[in-house]
Amino acid sequence: MAEISDNIDYVNEPPHYNKGEMEALDYIKQQLGAGFKFYLEGACLKYLHRWKYKSKSNPTEDLKKGRFYLNKLIEEVEQD
Repeated sequence: MAEISDNIDYVNEPPHYNKGEMEALDYIKQQLGAGFKFYLEGACLKYLHRWKYKSKSNPTEDLKKGRFYLNKLIEEVEQD
């Protein structure tokens, strides 16, 4: 099993989202177009719902992920 590095930012730059030529969020935005905002909203809801059910070893990680998607949503709305 691979060792997990303490220096990896699993909230803002998860390494598994940056494989290939395009980052996963950029690809999703390209595919969804105007629907991308709804994807971001859904991601916020998902992480806000599940944080309390996650491992007690890192209870804030899902809250931070929710904040990440909320910040992305705010950026998208401000660009309109």
